Amino acid sequence: MSRRSRSRSSTKSQQLLDIAYGVAREYYRQHGTPLTLRGLFYILVSKGVIPNTVSAYKRLSDVLAKARYEGEFPWYLLKDVTRRRIYKEVETRYPTSPLNPEDLKKILEEYINNYTDVKVNPWEDQKFRVIVVIEKEALADAVSNFIDEVWTYGVYQVRVIRGYDSATDIHELAKTIEDIPKDQIPVVLQLGDYDPSGEDIVRDFRERLRMLSKRQDIIFEKVAVTLSQIIELQLPCKPESADEVKKMRRDPRYKSYITKLQELAEKDEKVRKLMEMYGSPEIRVELDALVALKPEDFKKILRIAIEKYFDYNIYNNITKVREEELKKKAVDVKQTSLENLKKLMNQ
Repeated sequence: MSRRSRSRSSTKSQQLLDIAYGVAREYYRQHGTPLTLRGLFYILVSKGVIPNTVSAYKRLSDVLAKARYEGEFPWYLLKDVTRRRIYKEVETRYPTSPLNPEDLKKILEEYINNYTDVKVNPWEDQKFRVIVVIEKEALADAVSNFIDEVWTYGVYQVRVIRGYDSATDIHELAKTIEDIPKDQIPVVLQLGDYDPSGEDIVRDFRERLRMLSKRQDIIFEKVAVTLSQIIELQLPCKPESADEVKKMRRDPRYKSYITKLQELAEKDEKVRKLMEMYGSPEIRVELDALVALKPEDFKKILRIAIEKYFDYNIYNNITKVREEELKKKAVDVKQTSLENLKKLMNQ
């Protein structure tokens, strides 16, 4: 490569880096969570910065990897799959200076102010308990943060299943579901890609969890990505290259996936028009695309999906009434505890 060619290539890489940095920084500022590399790729494609091809994705990955190593792109702006860490060093702690009376008083007062022996869970009187299951580990923190942002009362658990999950993980989830009180119905909300494997993972996960669980009343719902979301939110759904199309066609789940789409197209004009727009029934959308391109819509999807299983009448008339009674009692309990502390300090 000539010096001039290298210079031109370097300039283009720097331009790509600058734009990518601006996009990633703004996303983090708005949503408090980093993008995945796939998510950043989809945003740049949507802005016309790079084409929707495998080679463009690889180039973006290479440019950002180099920039991060050289300190030109902050590590915290991109989310990678979390690797499991096990810390094995052993620490033993010893006091080396005594606490004076004032320090003891502050510690005890803080303990009293935070002391609880009765807890109120907004879900404990509800008919349902919700578990959110996500196919991609790299998006787990984003999903958890978004739930915290849009839903006050939390969920029973957010769990990563990593595609076709292991038998061990499914068994552990089955045991978790058994811990849910018998008078409450477990609800599993699934988040994953819309493609041959993503749709089949939904089926496989449900069948194996039902097989391993003693609870046969589990409600399953795929929350995202769905075909209706692809249509309504106009998510990019064309495979990135001819190689990706070939890869899809080699997938053993491809035939049933396409058959199902074609059947839907015969019944639904919107699905038919979507296929006509892309000139093919080969539609695929990664969850990363929804999270990156339509974060506010995704938050709304999460909130509506969870809220569907929460009865405000039960909460307001039963749970909240009990909570208010406990709050009033807590004031007297804390005051009595502080008076007992003063008596102890004066002894």
